[in-house]
Amino acid sequence: MNISVKLYGMLRDHLPREAKGRTTLEMPVGSTVADVLEKLAVPGAYMVAVNQGAETDRAVVLQEGDQVRLFPPVGGG
Repeated sequence: MNISVKLYGMLRDHLPREAKGRTTLEMPVGSTVADVLEKLAVPGAYMVAVNQGAETDRAVVLQEGDQVRLFPPVGGG
């Protein structure tokens, strides 16, 4: 199944520059958010959204065509 992925901020550096932070991953049926994160090998803390909704459960099973977005943590003070 194909999963659309978009990386924001400094996380974009984990993909080739010409990808502009976007890619499509081919994943086995039954893959989870955690499987996508493992395949991308993005270290550190970040926020995940699946189909435009925040997702904290990394065990959520994805479906064909789902959209996964990864956001770096927001800092400041």
